[in-house]
Amino acid sequence: MRSVVVTAGLALALSLAAGSANASGPEEAASKAQSSGEAAAQAKEGGKPSFVIMPIPQSNPALGNGLALAAVALYEPKGSGGVWTTGGGGLYTDTESWAAAIFQKAHFAEDRFRLTAAGGYGDMNLKFYGIGGGAGERDFSIGLNQKGIFALGQGLYRVHPNLYAGAQYRFLKVDTTLDREGPPKFPDLNLPTFELESQVSGLGPAAEYDTRDVEYGPTKGIYAQAQWLWNGDMIGSDFDYSKFTGSVNGYYGMGNGVLAWRGSLCAASDGAPFYDLCLFGQNNDLRGYETGQYRDGATWAAQAEYRHPLFWRFGAVA
Repeated sequence: MRSVVVTAGLALALSLAAGSANASGPEEAASKAQSSGEAAAQAKEGGKPSFVIMPIPQSNPALGNGLALAAVALYEPKGSGGVWTTGGGGLYTDTESWAAAIFQKAHFAEDRFRLTAAGGYGDMNLKFYGIGGGAGERDFSIGLNQKGIFALGQGLYRVHPNLYAGAQYRFLKVDTTLDREGPPKFPDLNLPTFELESQVSGLGPAAEYDTRDVEYGPTKGIYAQAQWLWNGDMIGSDFDYSKFTGSVNGYYGMGNGVLAWRGSLCAASDGAPFYDLCLFGQNNDLRGYETGQYRDGATWAAQAEYRHPLFWRFGAVA
């Protein structure tokens, strides 16, 4: 469950800059929610910023073992109606993969307007299994290096209590190198040459529904979001296609802990490049899947977890 902008920003750096992997799973985000929530609570309106520095250990099949480091400032300007988040982060793993990103989230006019922006660069050494469920099941991959730069901007306006609507823009440029000798063992591992060095530029509507009691470490409420992006040559994309992503997160207090659940959906139309297809394991959806092993035009996922505080800023997730 992506409950922390810090881990969300790093996830964005990896998922968009590399086109494949995400920075941290639900358990990492949940474990950081309490410390970010305490810092956000200290960021009183018009007061001094609260600062959080987070070292986040990484260990997953897609990226290997390493460390992410994020630095965040939390503050609430007078009249904003919400906590602003300014931060940056970086990641390095033993596969010589690395990424860096900066991000900003802001509220205006008593939370009538919400703005989000992010940008970054990644250099990732990953695995390519092919496209489709059958490709993932055969469990055969080749090495893949992706260097990518991304930018993201989103603006939302409150059209009804708890409901926001607006627009989102995303730019992604990726340079891909496949590690292979001779013809591939399976035909679908032979990617079109024009996809290896290309870019996508997408624009479209976005919406949020938010009834959480707090933004960081919520104990009740619903947070849902959806985006539909059209990518076309008119706005600088090398490919013409559309992509929909949506998710809904629920939080319910149980004793001293919180039961959290999440459902997500992704669909990319024909013409999408391989690096912008839907991936299992991306965006904190489902543990136990190597990001990129299952890559297709549509995916959906559902999960639930129970979060329980232990002591100080430590907690457990089941």
